[in-house]
Amino acid sequence: MTPPFADAAPPGRTPPALDLPAALTRTTTVETPGPPVPPGPRVNPWHVAGAVPVRLPDRERRLLEGLWRGTGTHRLLDGTASDIRQRPVPSAGAAYPVQTHLVVGRSGGGELEAGRYVYDHERATLLRRDEAREQDAGWTGPAASTPGTRLILTVQPGRSFGRYRHRCWPLWIADVAYALAAVEFLLATRAMPVTLGPSGRIRELLGVAPGADHERWLARGLVPEIPLAALDLPAAWTVAADRSEALGARRSPALREFEDRVPRVRDRRTEDVARASGQGWVRGAARVRAWSVASGASAPDVATALWSAHRGAASECYEAARSGRWRCRPVSGFAARDGRWIVHALAMLPGRDRP
Repeated sequence: MTPPFADAAPPGRTPPALDLPAALTRTTTVETPGPPVPPGPRVNPWHVAGAVPVRLPDRERRLLEGLWRGTGTHRLLDGTASDIRQRPVPSAGAAYPVQTHLVVGRSGGGELEAGRYVYDHERATLLRRDEAREQDAGWTGPAASTPGTRLILTVQPGRSFGRYRHRCWPLWIADVAYALAAVEFLLATRAMPVTLGPSGRIRELLGVAPGADHERWLARGLVPEIPLAALDLPAAWTVAADRSEALGARRSPALREFEDRVPRVRDRRTEDVARASGQGWVRGAARVRAWSVASGASAPDVATALWSAHRGAASECYEAARSGRWRCRPVSGFAARDGRWIVHALAMLPGRDRP
């Protein structure tokens, strides 16, 4: 993880633009997103497409609830409580586009039979998809016949698009990366094979239509999902209780905590992060970590930087929650400047075990 601002463009020279398609380059500009639009359902109604509730084994329950079953609700800017549940894994703007699927092959190593399953985050229930019904609809072939269990993370793109419009595509990766790092944190291992997307291979494992083919999704009463990460779970895995407790207690500090401690003399790096993100509250951070990519980077390099930055930041965030040394608030929404694009940052305040 390289610190930002190390490779600013030489004086007098215009920094090259990121080598991205025009529609994606917009996310690196200062252009303000348009007015919000309806984001779609918080979870896909898979029961409409034939999925049925099944018993959620204790091991899988500890993992899935450790990711998504927080306590309390988010508050609006005026301090009143909303109806959006707080969750252990953070999400940009509390959009929570990430959806969780399990694909269980033969000899999956647990109590679940082979098949495809989806977790309903709102109701804390696991549903098994109807393989015969999906084949009749021309959606998918049989579930994977290979051994083992794969956890697949998708996004419902409308959740983030509804609020952030043209800035949403890095946020899809950000939210999935934070969820992926949370699984690795709860299982206390990063040795599990991971496939990052978007990729046809993950979509084939999940057995769904392309996210861009929205008519096929809507015809089944669903909104599109984009599969972005697949994680091969070990044959024998357990959720570490102390890590689950730490993640469940993790909360991003409120903006007012940063605003109340903005210093008169500002650290240069903190000031640059605040200016590039357009978020003045960052100036009150006791510590800032940032990840960036050079202007002129290719699209594959930008994708690599996005995944690496957000997975690294998430791991730091969760380890800080476990140690109690720092409380972290993720920062996104940067514009490219001075030859670099900051893809993500963490603004930190001292934790319970740090003076």
